[in-house]
Amino acid sequence: MSSAYGKIPKPITNVSLDKILPIRKTLRNGAEAVLQAVDPDNVELVNHLRTLFNGELERGSTYPQEEPLTEAQFADYFLSYDAFVLTKDGPIEKGQSYNYEDKVLGMYYVKPNYPGRCSHICNAGFFTSTSHRGYGAGVAMAETYKILGPALGYKASVFNLVFANNESSIKIWRRLGFQEAGRIPEAARLKNSPDQLVDAIIFYYDFTKKPTPAAPTTA
Repeated sequence: MSSAYGKIPKPITNVSLDKILPIRKTLRNGAEAVLQAVDPDNVELVNHLRTLFNGELERGSTYPQEEPLTEAQFADYFLSYDAFVLTKDGPIEKGQSYNYEDKVLGMYYVKPNYPGRCSHICNAGFFTSTSHRGYGAGVAMAETYKILGPALGYKASVFNLVFANNESSIKIWRRLGFQEAGRIPEAARLKNSPDQLVDAIIFYYDFTKKPTPAAPTTA
């Protein structure tokens, strides 16, 4: 389940994530959020993330899976490459106990989207805790993705299935300069649109492009 093509080798990179992480962001409510790599050996954290993700699957509006993931399936799908967690009130420290329901804001994975000659293009999957929505956690994670994607050795990003009625996600990717590379008609049966099949938008981003300079202002 890690990929439609099976296990794909990651790109080679000389960048150490230890020099980048943790990444600190300020949310809309002024709270500090911290992004760090998920420790797969932190059983309590991983179980909480799986519970959050299975809740997202149960709501049935943002991911294509219809059944909850087992521990092994979640590890294969979300943790088999690189995964990151966004938390409030500082990073997760080893040996410390936390109320993860309160601490975890969201999470995302990064993995190759295609095999072999195309494995320099990655895919990512995001979700925000339902109890922490509305504070900009999704935007914060998206901004860090534009840093970590190229640091992991990828040249570009493709999102295969951003459902057309997922307005908050679409707004984020458009705001951050992701291009709409295509549209898949009637791609999904979603619980929030029970009477119709919903289109999916394909978003693309080139990690190698230089930011467009701001237009000069006039008095």
